[in-house]
Amino acid sequence: MKPNSRLHYLLNRYLNGDIDLKDQDELFELISNESNNSLIASEIEQDLWNGVENAPTSLPPYVAEDIIRNILKSEPAVNQIIGVSSKKAPIFKILAIAAAILGLICLGYFSNTNKDKTSFEAIIPQNIAFFVNNSNTTREVVLSDGTKVMLEPGSILHFDKEFKGDSREVYLEGGAFFNVKKNPSKPFLVYYNNIVTKVLGTSFKIGMNKSNGQFVVEVKTGRVQVFENVKLTKSENSITPVIITPNQKAIYDKSSRRFETTIVSYPTQVTPSEETAIIEPHPLLFDQQKLVNVFGQIEKVYQIEITVENSDLYNCVFTGDISNLDLFSALKIICITTNSEYEVNGTKILIKGKGCNH
Repeated sequence: MKPNSRLHYLLNRYLNGDIDLKDQDELFELISNESNNSLIASEIEQDLWNGVENAPTSLPPYVAEDIIRNILKSEPAVNQIIGVSSKKAPIFKILAIAAAILGLICLGYFSNTNKDKTSFEAIIPQNIAFFVNNSNTTREVVLSDGTKVMLEPGSILHFDKEFKGDSREVYLEGGAFFNVKKNPSKPFLVYYNNIVTKVLGTSFKIGMNKSNGQFVVEVKTGRVQVFENVKLTKSENSITPVIITPNQKAIYDKSSRRFETTIVSYPTQVTPSEETAIIEPHPLLFDQQKLVNVFGQIEKVYQIEITVENSDLYNCVFTGDISNLDLFSALKIICITTNSEYEVNGTKILIKGKGCNH
């Protein structure tokens, strides 16, 4: 395949969001090579004139803002590649192409030259690889150690191609679900804004609550430790890290510098193996069983502690099949039949009621 055809092919795959790590590396190499500037300019000009059919119609605000800022302060090589013909295309198409060009030429998605030294982007090492999900669907990234990352749309994962040190460190912008390959001798650390998540081998989700800006870590299997990113806080008064287990989440508020731990919104039955993503629901069928046994079985399946306000509640009996119900729906049915109620208390569930004497 001719160089110009190969570049055109790879660039279109990048813009359409279906490029893999190997081809993305090849595209980076082609664009970062100054000898290809005229070829790149020709390809970009053609796309700008004809329109990029599958270019995204919108970009996350923080992405668009950084792209525009970098365009205005870009290197001469970037201006040469983008060219005056950019006026021929809608702005979202220009941004999509600029995102590729700026990131690839500077060997990083955004140039950190003009960034605040306290920003998250400023602490990301410049000599590591990265993968950008510029599609509108979740993309899987498989790292060299076997760890699988489901990267959300508009997100960026920065990582070493080979984890040669004492730890495996990655940097996340956006949101992702991690299924980390177990390696007790080499902990896995995810840097995400003002928090760091440390694991040995487990599966968990990291993201931000867009309504309030809080950072959230949710555990599916295993155990993780979440602590402040001292590279950003630069405070002598560090707060106590938190440890969360399956169906628990840690919420970090940047303004108050406080962790809160609680139960995830939709608890799921815990998989017996970290390598297993989906399992059949565990049978939760009860026939005149005392609540002490019912709650014990639910605790085992969901790995969530259930406590009672009144020990007489353990004497109440329950009959029913709650195997295919979500946890909170199952608890509602149990509480209705035993004249009780439940509430989430931190990472535990508290059952309240008068109980039974028989």
